[in-house]
Amino acid sequence: MPRNRQHVLLLALALATTGCRACKDDHPYVPYSIDEASTPSDTPLDASAAAQDPDAGSFHAREAVLAPKDAARWTIDGQDLVAPADHVFALGLSGDFDGDGAIDVAALVTPTSPDPDAGPHASELVLYRGTRGGPLAGPQTIASPPPFGFSATCVAKNRLAQVGRHTLLVETGATCSAPETASRAIAAIVIGTEAKTHFRATLVDPPDAPLLTLDVDAADRDGDGLDDVALRVTLEGGAPPFEPGPRVGVTVRWFDRSAGMSRDPDEPDASLRALASSAAMRAAKAKDAPAVPRFVEQVRALYRALCVEGGSPRVVDLLDAHALSCGASKGLEEAGLAEVRAYAVSGDAMRAIAALDRAQLPPATHTSTRTADAQGWVTQLAPVLAAPTVLRAAGAVPQIERGRAPAWGALAFESNGKLLVRTAAGVVRLDPVQGDEAGADDVGAWRAGVVSPDGAYRWIEAYDACDGVALHATFAPTANGDPRDVALPIAPPLGAKCTRGARGEPASITPIAWGTRGLEAIVAGEPILLSPDLVRATPSLAPLDQPTTLGAPRSPNGHVLVTPTSLGLLVHGARSRLFRAPELEGGYLDVRDCAVSDDAARVACVRGGRAFVGIWAPE
Repeated sequence: MPRNRQHVLLLALALATTGCRACKDDHPYVPYSIDEASTPSDTPLDASAAAQDPDAGSFHAREAVLAPKDAARWTIDGQDLVAPADHVFALGLSGDFDGDGAIDVAALVTPTSPDPDAGPHASELVLYRGTRGGPLAGPQTIASPPPFGFSATCVAKNRLAQVGRHTLLVETGATCSAPETASRAIAAIVIGTEAKTHFRATLVDPPDAPLLTLDVDAADRDGDGLDDVALRVTLEGGAPPFEPGPRVGVTVRWFDRSAGMSRDPDEPDASLRALASSAAMRAAKAKDAPAVPRFVEQVRALYRALCVEGGSPRVVDLLDAHALSCGASKGLEEAGLAEVRAYAVSGDAMRAIAALDRAQLPPATHTSTRTADAQGWVTQLAPVLAAPTVLRAAGAVPQIERGRAPAWGALAFESNGKLLVRTAAGVVRLDPVQGDEAGADDVGAWRAGVVSPDGAYRWIEAYDACDGVALHATFAPTANGDPRDVALPIAPPLGAKCTRGARGEPASITPIAWGTRGLEAIVAGEPILLSPDLVRATPSLAPLDQPTTLGAPRSPNGHVLVTPTSLGLLVHGARSRLFRAPELEGGYLDVRDCAVSDDAARVACVRGGRAFVGIWAPE
């Protein structure tokens, strides 16, 4: 088990089992954080993106003050404090937290370390109770997370605030640079005659993940005299291979009841629906549509971080559950459909179809009338040609590659419109009009392996690394050298956490061209471009003028591309069209190794191990 994951599990165990040393029914808490970066963006989409909490601001948090460096004694608001043995103060806050009329002081204290090169330590929350007319009582530890064990390159992360009449919010942990995974702990602790934990969770911060923050408002929302909990979860930013994402947020609420904390069932989906509504309004406008897909992916990333159904929750060990169960989400469906609309408005049929394919997958809901709406947006951009004048099965048996490694297909058109089929015995030439087949002795069988122009690397896979951040591509050296692993600007799908195989879940791959300007490909339905040195990957905005490889889904002149999609065979060059045929209905995603002619009228693919070629009449 990785070292940093062990730390998270140890923290979770301690949070679940460790009580305060002088009171019962308490749990070590872990933290929330407000960063300067959490200030809302002033861009139009970001500013209206976060669903507004109508109860926000009903209690204004009071932040703790910073203690002098390495202070074991401290005077705060006239109260003299002495830290527990072998500890120094980090933060302090005074107030009548328990409502007895006497001023109390809460403080975060950090253990001292004889090793100046040691990493940051977790902080304990101690309470100095006030007495009427007398001095403060001695420190009482009411939250004590275990050591995190972070390296010296990490930076301590602490926060202490009063977020309700009787509720303190505590955060402790660290922020770390890649490749180390950081962890933070957050808790809301109610101070009465005893200290009681209303909310707790552990936050996991994988390398390069967007900034995740939690804030708590413990105002009494139902007027019963008890502090409730409203959790505000926000996500923003991100690191390569993605562009920084906008700030998005959702709210989750619990009410303090006699039977325990009771969660508001309308959240977080009500917040997600508000985010989706904002995206949908902008998706219909040409000037705003380009910003919508990144916004929608940030919404999905927020769901993935918060909800167990997302597959890779970063908010874990929450109260008595591993992670929050959010259920099926109408908000996710509507956000996904807004992404479809945005791509259609922007004229990108391939990405619009890929967005439609994922928009209504669980945990999103699936509404058939909304599916029809989205298909209409796509077919308006890429009209359907419903039946070819010829759909002919080839007698030659194509030699196709098996396994997860990408490969050049077994079919290729010539500039004269005839089809080449790579077989085990050699290459066969097929006339799509006459149906004649004959050996193409003048054409050598092309290799299936996808190898760099200099022959140094072969592409062997693309996969979901199960980190909840990005898909990856792996390249193996053909001789000497080290493998290359490249993060792709493609987010993993939502859903159950992947577990298959040592390298995670494989992703679909269609190589397009590999030349001196880089590797062009379609991975999981998304066009990408990898740099010639295999160091970085970016979204492909337009095809490059690179030489055509036999077996690629490009026409011989390189101007037309064909892609199997759920809605048909997408042929796009100067314009986009969807080719359909009765024989292929229900199975467009089962075809592979597709090729297209220069005139964009002929398409050939392999289905069920056999090749077919169709001639669709031009419009």
